[in-house]
Amino acid sequence: MTTSLLRIPTVPLSPLPEPVPAATSRECTVPLRRMGEGGLADREDVIAVEADLLVRAGDHPETVLSRTPGDDLNLVVGHLLCEGRIRSAAEVERISFTYGSPAEVAVTLRKPGPAPLTAERSPLCIAPGMLFKLKELFERRQNLFRNTGSTHAAALFDADGALLAYGEDVGRHNAFDKAIGRALLEGTLESAAIGMLSSRIALAMAAKAAAVRLPVLCGFSAATSAGVDVARAHGITLVGRLRGRSFDVYANHWRLGNEQDF
Repeated sequence: MTTSLLRIPTVPLSPLPEPVPAATSRECTVPLRRMGEGGLADREDVIAVEADLLVRAGDHPETVLSRTPGDDLNLVVGHLLCEGRIRSAAEVERISFTYGSPAEVAVTLRKPGPAPLTAERSPLCIAPGMLFKLKELFERRQNLFRNTGSTHAAALFDADGALLAYGEDVGRHNAFDKAIGRALLEGTLESAAIGMLSSRIALAMAAKAAAVRLPVLCGFSAATSAGVDVARAHGITLVGRLRGRSFDVYANHWRLGNEQDF
């Protein structure tokens, strides 16, 4: 059993400490039988690790996150923010990780102060072709998916297309929380303009984007009706089925320029 204790300062952290012990792997090897042209044969395969993380935060009910180990600090902070349990990183005083079975994290919260002031985002307009370039960058970062074929990913970019944060996990919600948590702790969340997901854009994912006031949310798969409703209600430009050289815009298409040759 390994325990690590992190005190969260009231200023952004960069780079972030990694609380997960080096022995905790995101991948493992399992034996299997594979059917091929020659029939069934014994093989070994690399798969993604999925393990529980028990989260205790202040007086809030315990939560169990079934996640891929790694980026646990980002995951916990992003999860607390998107669930409305904190409004800024300054409300987190201390995080203590205990890596047993299951892994546990205890979060000490400071008494909430006044709501943080947030600057008004300037009107954003992006060229459609930028989304294809960001997708290429995104896919180059999906190392765990290339190795295992069983993970989701999420990323945050600024208005110029610079990558701010990235998360990868067996759970699509966790991947987005990891990206959001990293940006929050590093002080770049206010600069996030475009969110990108490897998954469909359902209610929970659109709600996370709304919680952090993200102007544009893209997904490789389609949106759901509830996801579209949230995007419309919160002024989010919602882009789905981002593939090859095409995509669908479900809400607030005005943020995309009229670039014809892309």
